[in-house]
Amino acid sequence: MSFGLALTFGILYWFATNKLWYGWLHLTRQPLVLAVPIGLIMGNLEDAMKIAASLQLIYLGAIAPGGTLPSDEALASCIAIPLALAAGLEPEVATTLAVPVGLLGVLIDNIKRTYHSYFVHRADLAAAKGDTKGMGRNEFWYPLWCSLPLRIIPTTLALMFGTDAVAAFLEAIPAWATNGLTVAGGLLPALGFAVTIMVIGKKELIPYFILGFAVYAFSGINTIGLAVIGICIAFLQSQFAPRAQEGSLPPAAVEDDEGEEGDF
Repeated sequence: MSFGLALTFGILYWFATNKLWYGWLHLTRQPLVLAVPIGLIMGNLEDAMKIAASLQLIYLGAIAPGGTLPSDEALASCIAIPLALAAGLEPEVATTLAVPVGLLGVLIDNIKRTYHSYFVHRADLAAAKGDTKGMGRNEFWYPLWCSLPLRIIPTTLALMFGTDAVAAFLEAIPAWATNGLTVAGGLLPALGFAVTIMVIGKKELIPYFILGFAVYAFSGINTIGLAVIGICIAFLQSQFAPRAQEGSLPPAAVEDDEGEEGDF
């Protein structure tokens, strides 16, 4: 891959993770979102979206407890999708390539957090002096520009030297190993669904999850129709569930409340 193209995707990775707009942070770093500019730049939007769909299933239910990334889906997308398009890899193999790259992104993010603590202390000193402009520079601008080399350099180098290395590696490994990678790539999306169920898997909501899956699998309704049905079910759930809970107080609790009011 050329230096200019690799640099472009490095800048894209920086843009997707620079947290300029917190409301859009989790949207801009998603594989399906990043696949659009990557596919357009490389002239293969269709395959880019297919690869991104496989990656998106892995990170579907990923959360960052305490702000700690379990995996960097933005770096995985900005490296795995271009490499897969350039080398002509199948989405399943590209998925297995994305997993270690995502873990590398966690290391990069930890490095960023470490040196960003320096600017926190500088912002505290500026706040003690009443220097609001100094606070703004140390809280936002200095960390933003210092993250440029940390985000762009690893991505650019990986893309410049990764295509030939990945292609040579795939040619050197035997067919049974390639088939194993394909099977592993097919299993990884199941982990994404499992994490999603763990996050939203309240016992009273599991039937809705199973119902939605069954309707999608056997009814032939498209995703837009299912989304409309899901919104209506969510609205009904939010309207009637609180009333059912209010009306489900045990008799003893009601009697105790009445007794306390009578004693008062």
